[in-house]
Parts: sequence; structure tokens; C-alpha cells
Amino acid sequence: MKTADVEFEFPVLGFTPDGEMWGFPDRNSLTSCGPRTLKLDMERDMELVDGQGRRWVVRSIQRIGLGYPLVRWLFWSLLSTPQYRIEHDLEEATPLPFEEVRRRAVTYLEGYWEDYCAEDEREEVLVPLLARLHSSSSAAEVFELLGLDSFMAY
Repeated sequence: MKTADVEFEFPVLGFTPDGEMWGFPDRNSLTSCGPRTLKLDMERDMELVDGQGRRWVVRSIQRIGLGYPLVRWLFWSLLSTPQYRIEHDLEEATPLPFEEVRRRAVTYLEGYWEDYCAEDEREEVLVPLLARLHSSSSAAEVFELLGLDSFMAY
């Protein structure tokens, strides 16, 4: 199935095979990326989980166009990384209970804590963030707490 075939409940959380976590607040961010993401095939095998816990595995990504109309794309390409419109080939997987989403989010935060604070700030920043994450009750709350990046610019 293709990305366009799915009615996602946003935000969508992305779990990469290497333990990173991405976030997609809307369809535009899910279906846009920069040249590095395409070249390195960074989204392959990522698990996408929507707000209802429905899950898909990204099997491939195709560039299907420019991220903006041509004139705007040319202008923005001079100022920053060009954006491309993409489509995913998705394989539907069994839904993921929210408890597992939360567990994966906690594992991600524990593994990539330096993205959130310096070593000397762990007690005052990381510990309260982990506590809030442990008590979260939705994918939207996890997305908001972690401020996840969609890596559109890469």
C-alpha cells in the first residue's frame, strides 16, 4: 500500500531500526524529505505508528516530485536544503499497544538523552522528562514531550 492510501491519525511516530525516533505532525511532513534522506534511504524499515496505534513498516521510498511548486522550490533551494515530495511503500503490521509505544519512547530518550540536555543537566532536565514520558497517555503527548524531528531538511 502507498502512503496516500492510508488515513493516518496524526501525529505519526517513526521508530527506526537503530533505535531513533522521528515525528510527523501532518501528512506534509510525512511525505516530504531532503536529498540526504532519499540518498541514504533513511526511512527504509522504519515503523510508523499513528495515534490509534495502527502500524506500518516502510519498505521503500520513491521521489514523486518537488516539495513545493517549481518557482518556490528553486527559491528555497538557494536558501536551504531542497525538499522533495515522496511516497512510501508500506506493509501493514499488527497494531502497537500504547504501552509499547511509550516503552520504545523511553528507550529512545534513555539512548539519545544528549539530544535533550548536557551531562550536568540530567537530573534537572532528563529525570523530569522521563517521568512525564512514563505518565504519558497518547502518541500526541509523546510527540509533544519529545519535540520529535521529521528530518525534512536532511
